[in-house]
Amino acid sequence: MTIWTSAIKEKSGPAYKRIADTIHDAITSGTLAPGARLPAHRDLSYQLDVSIGTITRAYDLAARRGDVTALVGRGTYVKSTNNLTTGAPLNLRINLPANVGQGVDIAAALAGSSAASFLSYIPFGGAEQDKAAGCAYLALGGLNDLASDLIVTAGGQHALTTALMAATKPGDLILCEPFTFGGFLDLARLSDRRIMAIPADARGIRAEAFEKLCKQHRPTAAFLMPTAQNPTGTTLPLKRRKAIAKSAINHNVLLIEDGLYDPFVSDAPPPLITFAPDQTFYIGSLSKTLAPGLRVGYLACPPAFRETANDLQHLLGMGPPMAMANIATGLIENGAVARLVEKQVKEIAQRHALARKIFAPARIPQQSAAPHLWLALPDTWTADAFAMAAETAGVIISPAGDFSAGPASNHIRLALGAAPDSKTLEKSLTILANLMDKGPVRASRSV
Repeated sequence: MTIWTSAIKEKSGPAYKRIADTIHDAITSGTLAPGARLPAHRDLSYQLDVSIGTITRAYDLAARRGDVTALVGRGTYVKSTNNLTTGAPLNLRINLPANVGQGVDIAAALAGSSAASFLSYIPFGGAEQDKAAGCAYLALGGLNDLASDLIVTAGGQHALTTALMAATKPGDLILCEPFTFGGFLDLARLSDRRIMAIPADARGIRAEAFEKLCKQHRPTAAFLMPTAQNPTGTTLPLKRRKAIAKSAINHNVLLIEDGLYDPFVSDAPPPLITFAPDQTFYIGSLSKTLAPGLRVGYLACPPAFRETANDLQHLLGMGPPMAMANIATGLIENGAVARLVEKQVKEIAQRHALARKIFAPARIPQQSAAPHLWLALPDTWTADAFAMAAETAGVIISPAGDFSAGPASNHIRLALGAAPDSKTLEKSLTILANLMDKGPVRASRSV
């Protein structure tokens, strides 16, 4: 029996209340430390010889009192005294654009929208004006003179699903970075595609490793993020891009290039599609640079696959609402998107600088322009344990396992743009830094 439970028999009242009161006293006295995990319902019911329902009522009462927090699928934990807020925790798990005033431009565009745009569907594949605007937007990420006829999609995930379904079939092998976009991993597994990680180093995937895997395993496609890679933030050098494109052409491997973060890196080498236009699906979206609520993305396809891809995107969602496509096109044409992307880049750079002040240099081995931070943890922590402790302390983050195509890593990813402002971000990063230094709370000893 754990030490704190021995005091339950000294309390009076219903069993569930005695258990909750004992938890409160143990927290007050320091016997239960902030972040400590309470026994599982079944284990404690066995120890105390009470029903699981009694334990559930006790934990619920403790939660209502503010003593503990229940994390779905993870257990019940003593609340941290360092909570960021008394309300909902700050979510740094989802990559969102930083607030740089884009709401003003979007609100003005909405106010000027025609009601008729809400009463019909977008033209098949997108209106010509929307496609032209999409080409102008993709040029912000270094994709110039795009020969392919764009498809306007309902965001990046819609474009990715379309590309994957057009390029591969169930059972096909797709190569990818060792740590990559979780939405791709889920999509591949759900649609019965096999995945294999390409060995990488601090600069991204290794071109010779890609060539070797193409020879040995004959993959159908590869899903890659060469610029501001998610989650690591790396940008693949020009020499490697050219070598990978050459291997893809030689081995007839289709490339699905995720370019959502390309506009954040103004000096990045040209995208892979530049070197292998007949092999590459290229994905762009406004979700990470402007606003995910617009649900507007763009897909460039190899000419041989364009008709199939257009049919698939129509079946998978028919593209974005016409009103949203019109708003996106208007904001691109009037220069608002270019202006807001520039502000976004500056804001993210400031947030990276803030993170470098708070965390030890060893935790951030390289600078990145990505809107996310790939942070190394001390050996005292595992990524999953740290993520649970951080959520208890009021900050929701992503452990490395959320992005893993196979390998393990003691890293977490922080979505820097998700904080509403720099002050809130500083508070949350400070909590995480203190948590790293403090180390995990050991479970209460048994007697």
